[in-house]
Amino acid sequence: MNPAPIQYLGEITGLYGDVLQGWAMDSSQPDLRLAVEIYIDHIFVALVRADQEQPLDVAGDGFHGFVAHLRENWLTNARHISARIANQGPWLGGPLALPQEKHSAKPMPAATQAWHTGGLKIKGWAWDPAAPSRHIQVQARESERWLSSTKADQPHPALVYRTTSDHGFDLDLPWALADGQPHDIHIETDQGIPLTGSPIRLCLHLEGFEALLRSYWPKEAASAAAPALLQQLARTQDIHFPRSAGFNHYPAWHALFQQPKALPKTVGQVLVVLIGHGSEQAESVSRASINRQRLPQTQIRVIAPTASDLLTALAELAPAASIIVPLQRGDRLPEHALDTLLTHLAGSAAAWAYADCDQDAADGTRSNPWLKPGWDETLFYGADLVTPGAAFTSTTVLQAITHLRKTRPAIQPGWHLLLASIVATDSGPVMHIPQVLYHRRADAPASPHLTLPDGERHAALDWLARQRMPGATIAAVSDYPGLTRVQWPLPEKLPLISLIVPTRDQLQLLRPCIEGLLEGTDYPALEIIIVDNDSCVPETLAYFEQVSARGVRVLPYPYPFNYAAINNWAVEHASGSIIGLVNNDVEILEPGWLKEMLSHLLRPGIGAVGAKLIWPNGMVQHGGVVVGINGLAAHTGNNLMRQDAGYLGFNQIAREQSVVTTACLLMRKTDYLHLGGMDPEHFPVTFNDVDLCLRLGETGKRLVWTPFANLIHAESASRGKEDTPTKAARAGREYRHFIQRWTQAGQIDPYYHPCLSTDYLAGPYGGLALPPSDTTPRSKAIR
Repeated sequence: MNPAPIQYLGEITGLYGDVLQGWAMDSSQPDLRLAVEIYIDHIFVALVRADQEQPLDVAGDGFHGFVAHLRENWLTNARHISARIANQGPWLGGPLALPQEKHSAKPMPAATQAWHTGGLKIKGWAWDPAAPSRHIQVQARESERWLSSTKADQPHPALVYRTTSDHGFDLDLPWALADGQPHDIHIETDQGIPLTGSPIRLCLHLEGFEALLRSYWPKEAASAAAPALLQQLARTQDIHFPRSAGFNHYPAWHALFQQPKALPKTVGQVLVVLIGHGSEQAESVSRASINRQRLPQTQIRVIAPTASDLLTALAELAPAASIIVPLQRGDRLPEHALDTLLTHLAGSAAAWAYADCDQDAADGTRSNPWLKPGWDETLFYGADLVTPGAAFTSTTVLQAITHLRKTRPAIQPGWHLLLASIVATDSGPVMHIPQVLYHRRADAPASPHLTLPDGERHAALDWLARQRMPGATIAAVSDYPGLTRVQWPLPEKLPLISLIVPTRDQLQLLRPCIEGLLEGTDYPALEIIIVDNDSCVPETLAYFEQVSARGVRVLPYPYPFNYAAINNWAVEHASGSIIGLVNNDVEILEPGWLKEMLSHLLRPGIGAVGAKLIWPNGMVQHGGVVVGINGLAAHTGNNLMRQDAGYLGFNQIAREQSVVTTACLLMRKTDYLHLGGMDPEHFPVTFNDVDLCLRLGETGKRLVWTPFANLIHAESASRGKEDTPTKAARAGREYRHFIQRWTQAGQIDPYYHPCLSTDYLAGPYGGLALPPSDTTPRSKAIR
């Protein structure tokens, strides 16, 4: 029997602001949802699926409609919009000639999008073109039961080119939906209009596919090859298809994933040191938690010295202890904290360790988790994430006391000075235990950036920074009382820096970039190199002549576009000992940005430095990179404004990262050449910076991201998006190469907590992982 002939139906029904609507179906297969290509002036710009609500007066089951959100700058001076069935299918009726008359019979629809990649988190945005300042209420329901709602009033990177960008939302679904049963969730606006992407089918097992498989295939029955293979496939599925839950689910998440683990009995003594200020009642709370420890009380000793007596007391009592654990008066230790810390430290070569912490809520539940990165000395200068949950070997503490007595700093002794000395002595690797082993009191600050200024800590950090580099000073971070920054010294004779700016025409982007480097950058020893990749517009060529007369080098590169190859070639021609890779869509905001980046690069052990990049509307475009997001990598901070504190204040603290972007990166020329530069064969356009940074990290060099060098970056404004089949195919190859080289090799980002979400849509620091990945303790040398 011959199949029914394909009979495509459909048309564009209208353009409402920047929202294009239409419908498309195959009448011979009405259950099929077609893909539709959108073209502006005969150039492909978008691919959408026709699975939305359709006009009532056309055939079908009611869900063959499509919606395409077109950028306003795409429509500027555009003359024609058309659409066709994907993969060379027929063109749809109703092509539009622009400009068109405004629709008056039908109100302009809200532009919306909802995404879900698993878990209990739905993200998206909702924007009303008729009222751009209105914040739409977004709500979720299952059948007639309302589940949750939120206001679309958060910054969202999908809206950076609109007049207002604070129309994103982050919708957390109830924990009870993660019952392993299918649920159809409808996402609607406050006017009952379904969001693009709704409804969403949810079927979630909280502990992941691997745990579900183990429950049906217990260990004693898993000796056959097939179950073992299935478990490996399940583990891969959990890694590459991550899911997340919002931080509001932390109490339930903690109860499921932070249960005490059975540990072998470990010999040794634990000395608990009560520190800080607090009432007798607060101290009694801390002592009561010590009395409830699993570790036998015969292995525990508690002292409460004054700050001035701290060093004397520790010098006397530390030799008899295996580990020393500080506990702020009023804070608590869960019952398994001391034996867990003792066991992990006793069985390792680490000099000291720190675990994660959370906070007692007013009602006694768990709240405000501080899920910490692996050891990061640069971050340590900005905020003390170490003390709540830390443990130190007695040898480490005694060496630090000896160091203080030898150097005799003119600082009142106390806990922060001792901790600074522990870092300064570099007595051994630092272990991070990715487990919540410390509960901060209910009235403690929810985040480090809310902490009151501490004069003792400020003085101790100033002493430590000068131990590292004479001339370093500590300064407070404006508007964030609990955060500090180091101003690292620069040499009297500044090194020559070669800034490399590739371009092909795009004068409207290039001119502000080069003028900012020439006139707005406070750095005298500067070589600016424009790499001309076949520019042909007369105005661009004339500008090249102008800036050449002002000392800018213009180097022709008459070969096909390959970002990695272009920069590799330019580095070989650069005269400076320091290389700066700068995109042509970067604009300078402040004159001292380059000195700030260089000051970090000249620190011992630092291999590259990245800047804080801002979209033109003030949202963060680049706040560092987290490796492992959906098996790839993703920028952090994309849901923040420039002035926001971010997770644990990270948007305002200089810190180390596995990767920083080459849109604005500083590194030594010798390091770049030693690595062979970027990989032009496997990563000609994307992931070349991620790959370069990861290879640099393998040499032992550390990478720093600083929020104190701020620049504007209109990401990919000159290169464009992956919006053609050829670009998409090339991007797909680069994705596969990255996964093969790094993800499948087990690359783990030491600066990102394994209990934080690796869901691309939730984004780095966007929620809790369901389930957490490997929480094995991880160690790292101090320097």
